[in-house]
Amino acid sequence: MQKNLICKAYKDLEKSLKLLENSLEKYEPFNPNVFYSYEDLEYYDSLSFRFEKAVEAVFYFFKTLEFYLYGEKSETYRKMLQKMEKLNLIKDLDIYMEMKMLRNKVVHTYMPEKLEEIYSNIKRFGDILLEDFQKFEKIVKEETECL
Repeated sequence: MQKNLICKAYKDLEKSLKLLENSLEKYEPFNPNVFYSYEDLEYYDSLSFRFEKAVEAVFYFFKTLEFYLYGEKSETYRKMLQKMEKLNLIKDLDIYMEMKMLRNKVVHTYMPEKLEEIYSNIKRFGDILLEDFQKFEKIVKEETECL
């Protein structure tokens, strides 16, 4: 049962990151001095949505992995990320806390004056997620039989 959950969480994360990767391959920095058409803005909306989903998927994967490995869930994201850091799945828990905060900011607020910074951070954090995914894949292979 628990293996099925970790395998599903991993596969959902993989799909989410592939979509994000596809958007990041087309990334052009946002220029606040340019008037973008609605069509142009659709790309940035898609990028934001895919980033949101990827962050949600990675945190769900971490929660599921933590429960699978330790039989418990941490009370806070920070404590959970400390465990992921000890497993060498992530380099810096503060980066993942920033990702979560950016995800919340993108979902809950609209700040046109900050779009250049937001999209730049989405690109930076997206690249980190894609780089770290190899470590996630490795632990799933080592701990389960679903890959």
